[in-house]
Amino acid sequence: MRHNSNSDKFYRIKDKCRYEEKIKDSRFIATAVPVNEEKEASSFISEIKKEFHDASHNCSAYRIGSGNKPIYRYNDDGEPSGTAGRPILKAIETRELSDICVVVTRYFGGTKLGTGGLARAYGQLATELLKKCEVEKKYETRTVEFSVGFDFVGVIHNILDKFKVDLKDSQYGDDVLFRVEVRSTAFAAFKENLIEATNGQVRFR
Repeated sequence: MRHNSNSDKFYRIKDKCRYEEKIKDSRFIATAVPVNEEKEASSFISEIKKEFHDASHNCSAYRIGSGNKPIYRYNDDGEPSGTAGRPILKAIETRELSDICVVVTRYFGGTKLGTGGLARAYGQLATELLKKCEVEKKYETRTVEFSVGFDFVGVIHNILDKFKVDLKDSQYGDDVLFRVEVRSTAFAAFKENLIEATNGQVRFR
C-alpha cells in the first residue's frame, strides 16, 4: 500500500473530509474517506453519486494496499480520458497516502476548461482537499501466532514490550497461545528473539 518498500510507514486520513472550490464557473466538490478494501471504496463512490446525482461528473481514485503491490483505480466518469481520475490519484500518491478514496464532483458552469485545464482543476481540488484532511502515521504490521510453555510467559512479555508489539489475544491452556501484531520491518528480529529466549521451544502457528 505504501510507496517505499524499505519502510513500513505510511499515512492515512483519520476521517471523511470535504473541500469545495469554483473554477471558471464550474463548481468542484472534493470528498475523501479512509477505506480498508475495494468494496468500501466502491460503496463510497456510489454514495457520492447518489448525493450529487445531478452533477455533471463524479470522478474518483483510490489507493489501497501495502508493500510493492498497492491496489489503485481511477475513473474519469465521462471527462476526457486522463483529465480527472489520474490527477486525483497523483495527488494521493504525492501525499504518500494509502487506504483512501477520493471523489471530485463537478457541476459544469458553461465555460470549457480544455484537457489541460481539467487536469489542473481536478489535481488542484484533490491536493487542496488532502491538505485539509487530518492525517495519521501508521505502520505495516504482520500478525504472528505462537505458543510457549508457562515458564516462558514473563520472558515473552518482556520481548513484546521491547518490540512495542500489539498483543491481540492470549489463551491459557496446556501452553500459552499468543496472537500479536508486529511491525513488518521488525518481524524477523522479533521471531529470532522469541526463538533465542525460549531456547527454540516456541512454536509458531
